[in-house]
Amino acid sequence: MVSFEELYSKYYKDIYYFILKLTGYRDDLAEELAQESFYQAFVSLDRFRGECEIKSWLCQIAKNTYYKYLRSHTKQIGLEEELIQEQEGKSLSEAVEERQMMSHLRKVITELSERDRTVAECRLFCDMSYKEIGSLLGIREATAKVLFSRVKVKIQQRLKEEYGYEI
Repeated sequence: MVSFEELYSKYYKDIYYFILKLTGYRDDLAEELAQESFYQAFVSLDRFRGECEIKSWLCQIAKNTYYKYLRSHTKQIGLEEELIQEQEGKSLSEAVEERQMMSHLRKVITELSERDRTVAECRLFCDMSYKEIGSLLGIREATAKVLFSRVKVKIQQRLKEEYGYEI
């Protein structure tokens, strides 16, 4: 078995960037949730059964950590969205629009079935390969690819119908 220190040094950036995308590129929050995710991984490392890639397992922990954060900070998140400041090279309106689009995307994804949601999050936010997604879900690589293709169409349709986005 790989030591926790090796896991941390090898996968920290992947998990951090995964969470960074989930949080709408909020660096401070992504850092905090990545640390919490690795703490949770450390606590449950003995329960890892090796049924999927270790990176997939870590992404699952990170996703659960993010959802736990959302459940406990829903009102605070709404207030923070209203206090967006200008980002590098972007006007305030562009920054607000980008955050709003990411918020809509996350909302649409959370309303998918669990399997579809997992496929979308793993592919869009964690940049996992179809092979890794297949391993995580216990399906073939080709099946993961087909699922993602279908999920992508669902997401695009919902974003267009509900928010008018053409993606």
